[in-house]
Amino acid sequence: MEKEPSFSDSSLLQVVNLLSDLVVFKKNDFHDFLKKLIKIVITIIPVDSCFIYFYDRDNKKLILIGSKKQHDEDIGNITLSEGEGITGWTALHKETVVLEKEAYRDSRFKFFSQLPEDKYEGFLSVPIMNEYGVIGVINLQSKKPYKFTKTQIKAVESIVKIIASAFAKILLERKVDFLQNKLEERQLVEKAKGVVMKVKNMSEDEAYKFIRNEAMVKRRSMKEISEAILLLWK
Repeated sequence: MEKEPSFSDSSLLQVVNLLSDLVVFKKNDFHDFLKKLIKIVITIIPVDSCFIYFYDRDNKKLILIGSKKQHDEDIGNITLSEGEGITGWTALHKETVVLEKEAYRDSRFKFFSQLPEDKYEGFLSVPIMNEYGVIGVINLQSKKPYKFTKTQIKAVESIVKIIASAFAKILLERKVDFLQNKLEERQLVEKAKGVVMKVKNMSEDEAYKFIRNEAMVKRRSMKEISEAILLLWK
């Protein structure tokens, strides 16, 4: 008979409190939301690794946006096409995948050299869906073979259903903020470019290259370099 997990009162209370925070999404910024979501699922299924992917419906891509461990350089840079890897299969078929051991031997598996967790044994992949379809995927991985119980799987599936609307809302807000920042950056670069053209007697193309090269050399964003130029020379 399958052994079901038991939660202590403190663990159950922690899950409930974190879940209530996630549903009231206005309390959370993007990173805080993901951190709490990961904490919830790891409390229910105490494995070694947790990854959260956002499904970009327009481009049919899954993008890594959150991790239990630090993978800052890979966040936003690791992507999967729809149907690619176990994660892509989960998104395409809208079904949970449960692999208790040797997940790396599964025919759907895709290895990423940047992620040592891809050598792990146990693998649980759950789609995050709202009324419009898949909006993300959450993966749980274990270094050793892991017996995911029915209760654990159902608990995670239920939680992602509860937070799906908040997940979609906070991702939309993140996208809007990103686009707004890009617009502000373009406007600042245009202003700074005009100043550089005047002060250094450069062409528009030369001024743009000057700002870009300064950003690369100083390891700053073009927005930051543009702000500095406007402060110094305007």
